[in-house]
Amino acid sequence: MISGVTKQIGGNSETFRMTTRAMMAIEDHFGKGLVDVMQGLETGFRITDLATLISECGNDGAGVGIERATEIMDEIGVTQSGELIGRVAEAAFPEAKGKPAKNAKGAVRSK
Repeated sequence: MISGVTKQIGGNSETFRMTTRAMMAIEDHFGKGLVDVMQGLETGFRITDLATLISECGNDGAGVGIERATEIMDEIGVTQSGELIGRVAEAAFPEAKGKPAKNAKGAVRSK
């Protein structure tokens, strides 16, 4: 399973995960590949874009409504929201940061 990021939000633990469903929804929303979406965020983004990413990755990757995504952003702020999505992307693609991928038990995957 793809690794996720758990964060305390409003006194509750919430896990964000970039599942295949979330990745497909993100690509459909932006009309381009996931790598292009993520690289585009590094050069600038709209608040709506960030809310969409949080919406799709929320609820352990099953997604949450845009209303919940904006509540999350209001709770933790825009800066932490962006950092959260960065951590979620790194958890989904550890190879991109030079870290070995791990399986669901946290062991390094063999090649």
